[in-house]
Amino acid sequence: MSNSHQFNQEKPLLVDFKQQGASLALFPNPPLLTSLQAGWDGIHFEYHHQPAHDTSKHCLTMHTISIALDAISSQRWFNGHQESEYQTKGTTAIIPAGTLHRCLWEQDVQFMFVAINPMLLVHLGVEVTAPEDIELIPHFATFQDPLILGIMSSLKDELESTNQGDNLYVEQLKTTLVIHLLKKYCVRKPHISTYPDGLSKFKLRQILEYIHTHVDSEIKLTTLAQVAGISQYYFCQLFKQSLGITPYQYVLQLRVERAKQLLKNQKITICDVALACGFANQSHFTKHFRKLTGMTPKAYWKHSSVLSVE
Repeated sequence: MSNSHQFNQEKPLLVDFKQQGASLALFPNPPLLTSLQAGWDGIHFEYHHQPAHDTSKHCLTMHTISIALDAISSQRWFNGHQESEYQTKGTTAIIPAGTLHRCLWEQDVQFMFVAINPMLLVHLGVEVTAPEDIELIPHFATFQDPLILGIMSSLKDELESTNQGDNLYVEQLKTTLVIHLLKKYCVRKPHISTYPDGLSKFKLRQILEYIHTHVDSEIKLTTLAQVAGISQYYFCQLFKQSLGITPYQYVLQLRVERAKQLLKNQKITICDVALACGFANQSHFTKHFRKLTGMTPKAYWKHSSVLSVE
């Protein structure tokens, strides 16, 4: 029996990236970075460095967007249709859930991917006319999308710095990515409702009161959108329209301001300050505190102690 005939007869693997070690069914090496333990809802991220390989024929249970981090030549099959690809850093492939897929490359590669629960496109597209028409189109790795690259790079950075990522930030990135896929890579371009008046002053006050009350604990985008009574996507848009910054940036600034007050107190450790202000851990706190103030929490603490003596 010929190899090609064997391939055609081969039963495809069904791969669910939410399962522990699922990517080892496709690749020789485990991922260098994975979001499996991070508790992200509806999406899964992995970063890989793999040798030359030919994957088995497979179907994925999640919509998957893969981005090359090297210049490589590859071959890809979607439902039996094959194309040669010449990828450079940032080249993107879109593999819809349920699509018969296979990929071959003949050199070491680095890549990252994000897998999305198909129900997320329906859930976040609740204000899309005829959500049953939501169908993602397969795309060979022959194009680049700067927005997708930026979102996935941000997810990678967040995982590397905290091992979990700030949930509000990840939810914001996830929402932006899903709406982008709905608008640009679906069979039918959705008609999405609009809110020309923005957030009312009453709604905005309610949202800000909620954020200030819960700034020391996890704040979810779904909860903020529920308080506003609109979808997550529109909440992000209208919040930024009202205040000029995203919900995540607002929460981050508020947490850093609260941390500054606690650091001036001098009687609480930096680790305790981080946790009291809703940061995942001390390194997560230090990263964002430095980004917003230009100094580390320790340097700020020392500076405050000098000023208090004077």
